[in-house]
Amino acid sequence: MLVSKFKSNLGKSSRGGQSLYDHIMTCVRVAHRILGDTHFISEDYPRPKRDQLLFSVFIHDLGKLDPDFQAMLKAARDSQPFPSKRVKHEASTLDYSKLLTKAEDEVREHLYKELNYKFSNPISLEDTMAFAVSHHGLFYLSFETRDGQVLERVRREWTVFNHLETRRITLTDLLFDYHPLGGIVIIADLLGSFCYEQGITDLNEIIQSAATLRELINIILKEGIVEVVEENDVDYYRQNYGLRNLMAVLSGGLA
Repeated sequence: MLVSKFKSNLGKSSRGGQSLYDHIMTCVRVAHRILGDTHFISEDYPRPKRDQLLFSVFIHDLGKLDPDFQAMLKAARDSQPFPSKRVKHEASTLDYSKLLTKAEDEVREHLYKELNYKFSNPISLEDTMAFAVSHHGLFYLSFETRDGQVLERVRREWTVFNHLETRRITLTDLLFDYHPLGGIVIIADLLGSFCYEQGITDLNEIIQSAATLRELINIILKEGIVEVVEENDVDYYRQNYGLRNLMAVLSGGLA
């Protein structure tokens, strides 16, 4: 069901529109290529983390299923006035947490079919949602106790502490826990978007030009990939994202 929903919804609004599924699978192929290349990852990098990262890349744009976000994409694609209600898709991620829970096996089977990648370890749906929530650097996943029940919430200002919060998962946590590949969702998303905008079908053209993960990030910065992606995103986002600075942070954390 989740795969079919991805296929029937938009992921990009430019160049006539790209399906959410096509965007996601391009990103997954980028991540799969990086995860399988010893230029970017040591052979002893834990398999459970590889499984988690690839799964999370497939899920990272789950919030784009939000009807209000789809309305924004369709308006941009059709050169129509933007709807009055504007949303950020990362903030809508948790609206589809139940759908994700039901679709875990479907995702595993689909990626085995498409990439011959066999998942052999449990997946943390909490980390999966945290990657989706934080992959543009704006939000984090908060766990808050209300009436004796722990609820997940998407919060933006990580320097502000809610008295109901018992714990949180931020982008910083993910970068540390999955080092040096904690930023792979961001990298895959940028490269996947760039390839679509530029009509590039051979992903290896960019990836093979880097000898290390840090070099790959620096290529993204030097070649203006961030600017191309931001220029072709909906106007609402270009005013808020600091992707270039975020990529510089990822690069600075690598040897």
